[in-house]
Amino acid sequence: MAGPGPRPAKGYRVVLLGSVAVGKTALATQFACGSFPEQCEPSVEELFSKVIEVNAAPALLEIVDTVGAEHLVTLKDLYIKNSDGFVVLYSVCSEASFEAVRPLRERMGRLRGPKAVPLVLVGTKADLDAERQVLTARGRALAREWRCPFLEVTAKSKLMVDQVFTQVVREVEALAPPEERAPPLPTNAQDTWPSERFIG
Repeated sequence: MAGPGPRPAKGYRVVLLGSVAVGKTALATQFACGSFPEQCEPSVEELFSKVIEVNAAPALLEIVDTVGAEHLVTLKDLYIKNSDGFVVLYSVCSEASFEAVRPLRERMGRLRGPKAVPLVLVGTKADLDAERQVLTARGRALAREWRCPFLEVTAKSKLMVDQVFTQVVREVEALAPPEERAPPLPTNAQDTWPSERFIG
């Protein structure tokens, strides 16, 4: 008797949020395509997808890069309300981009109401030490305040890029309502393929 087929991946929509030119497109492109874009043309949005393994289970990520959507408030608000997880980015070379993430986080809280806000705080362009304006300690302190993971990344060399998306999936799953978490293993588990929400 043939065994079960490939386990179905859980699907999550992850939105990248942050000021213009903090490296959202570079992060998404390096993660999903394995390449670093030297130049990025502004657009309303870019969509990327990739399957990764988190907690020994496949996860299909739909990544929304909100390029050029900073002035489209209604569109951004829809992303915030209807997505599963978030990567909030600032550039370590830009004090203004760091200051911009706090009101963004406050807006996320208002729009989602009682819903959890699974997010990872990311400082980009960590390789540009000579241009750094935001110390690592400040990003770490803000992440402690928000009770979320914090990473500094370098999209150009892919340093810590994969970890960003692994962490955001873990945050989504950790903050999921109890009814959406993994169901108990059925008694006839050897004959039953796990449901989509089961986490091995």
